[in-house]
Amino acid sequence: MPPNPLPPDSPAPADLLSETERDRLLANLHRTLVWVGVQDPYKIEIDPDLLKEEMARDRIGPADLPPEVQPNAGTVDLRHLIWRLIHDKGLSEKEETVAKELIEVLKAKEAADEERLKEARLTREEAHRIYEETAAVIRSLMDLREILAKKEHKTDLGREATKKKVEDVKRWNAFVDLMEGKR
Repeated sequence: MPPNPLPPDSPAPADLLSETERDRLLANLHRTLVWVGVQDPYKIEIDPDLLKEEMARDRIGPADLPPEVQPNAGTVDLRHLIWRLIHDKGLSEKEETVAKELIEVLKAKEAADEERLKEARLTREEAHRIYEETAAVIRSLMDLREILAKKEHKTDLGREATKKKVEDVKRWNAFVDLMEGKR
């Protein structure tokens, strides 16, 4: 009889992820462009308690959430939310706050998935599924950050345009005053 028999429902040792494969998957997650070619997940499951905790911290009520975020179910229709935020003309303050909170929640999910990939006893199939899910979360993080950066950029451009118009009016007024003084 073997010294430590495996439980009957555990995978055969040949199906388990080796340390070399684990290290390779973890290294690939930290590549600069890991998210290229990866699509945002349709729906993502998030710990409802973590989601509610983030909402409470920033005083976000269920009525303030977009319809894609379901805090009681712990799901987010991420692809639809990102698509809508990208294609909307402007980002409201509520949407901006929700996007920032979603970034924090997704960062926590990414860290938890990475830790699970690093520490848990996984089959190759489970490890590759977690790797793909984590890469998709990274892609979503990049998309949300880009959406927020575009909003900030538009705001900066608006301020610069207004500032330029004010400067033009001041120069014009100074020119008119100069011309009136020469009469």
